[in-house]
Amino acid sequence: MAAVNFVWMPGEFLDGDPHAWREETRSLLLHGELKVPAAYAQRFGEPGQYFVRNERTGLYYSKYGVANVLFTLPPMWLQQAVGGDITVTGRLPSLFLFNLWYVALGAVLAALLYALSAAYSGHVSVRVLFVIGVMYCTSLWFYQRAQSSELYQTILFTALFMGLVAFLRPLGERGPRGLDSRAWACLAAVWLCAALLVFTRVIYGLLLPLVVLLAACAAVAGRSWRELRSCPPGLAAALLVPPALIVALLGAVNHVKFGAPWLTGYHQWKPELHWPIGPLADGLWGFLFSPRFSIFLYFPLLPFALLGLKRFAERHRLDAVAMLTIFAAFLLALAKLPSWAGEWTYGPRYLLFILPVLSLPFLVFADDVLERLGTWQARAWALAVIASLGYSAYLQAQVNRLPFFTYYNARIAGRTPESIAYFYDHHVGVICDDLVRHRANLEELPFFAELKRNAPPDFVRDYRAALTAMLARGNLYWTLPPGERR
Repeated sequence: MAAVNFVWMPGEFLDGDPHAWREETRSLLLHGELKVPAAYAQRFGEPGQYFVRNERTGLYYSKYGVANVLFTLPPMWLQQAVGGDITVTGRLPSLFLFNLWYVALGAVLAALLYALSAAYSGHVSVRVLFVIGVMYCTSLWFYQRAQSSELYQTILFTALFMGLVAFLRPLGERGPRGLDSRAWACLAAVWLCAALLVFTRVIYGLLLPLVVLLAACAAVAGRSWRELRSCPPGLAAALLVPPALIVALLGAVNHVKFGAPWLTGYHQWKPELHWPIGPLADGLWGFLFSPRFSIFLYFPLLPFALLGLKRFAERHRLDAVAMLTIFAAFLLALAKLPSWAGEWTYGPRYLLFILPVLSLPFLVFADDVLERLGTWQARAWALAVIASLGYSAYLQAQVNRLPFFTYYNARIAGRTPESIAYFYDHHVGVICDDLVRHRANLEELPFFAELKRNAPPDFVRDYRAALTAMLARGNLYWTLPPGERR
């Protein structure tokens, strides 16, 4: 998988949010501080969009969590260590080193998923199919290439879930007094991953009460009051002190960066988009059924996982409860945000972190199919899995061979209800596939005839030229002219 990702390394940086924490990382490496130059922060985006002004000190900081700096540090530090110049504010760092770093992170995620799958399937072939399906047949492939935070968010949550179930199982089976050193180490790993997630995006603070709730339920389930009264006090401390420390540390960082413990960086630019005040139905429909953001369309393992969910819950009840509880909490919380779609992105990125874990029942489904492969029903299901994953992998390849924001740059052609519906009512991979297949003759694109009828000739000419150049350039590092590889 590392070799595949090496071949598919992108030929450009993802613009937008990652640029802000790269500048914060540059300041940390050069000056040992997180603030960024005011002159640069003031002209990059709208006020508060990427960089926040601390009204108490007048200094500017990236509005994003400091854990993003930690995950951006290795390639920029290496560039500095080998004599590369990272001193110019705003200059892009080495794309090659960033690509290598994300290749390594992708390999880490693949290893975690393969290790996690061992608890649910005894067939190596099924486990390999699961990992390949997650890595290359879903929108996660895009985020293995884009230098954003979704890849390490997924790594951290996968590790957190592995540690959580490894702690909950002995807690539920033997009670608090039956916990050994390995269980306590797993709980420590859970809190470490939770802290890094909280310092990546503040909404991961939801994990803190959820972990406590799940542990409390596992501890009390099926036990008498006398047993519960004799529980060692160390369990309560292990469940309550770490989240309190995480919140306190977050408040201290917020005070330094934004001027108050309760300010998170999202308070200056369109703060109304970041509060749960939107219609719940809109977000739920979007995450579940919309052509551009449905978790089922962009993570095709999930429909088959639904078919295996009942058997998965029967065999791994505690794991299913933990998985579904966390998913339901984040689904409802994110669906209430007016910005639930996280535009200028690809697929349901806000929920991406949990989708590999949510797909674990696929392993049980695939095991059952493999064990009954002699029947025509099982063969039909096997063909359905192969066809679904294969077609999705093809669409992911079409998306990933083009520049990151191809869809959005092409969408400006929408001038009539029909052409607008084309861009909003199709899978982004289908649109990218249309662009690739018709790149030699853009006139054949489904929306181009309407564009020529309804747009000024100058606009059509410039649009055609820009789209042609974008499709010709692509987004593969190894196809760039040698002089442009940095």
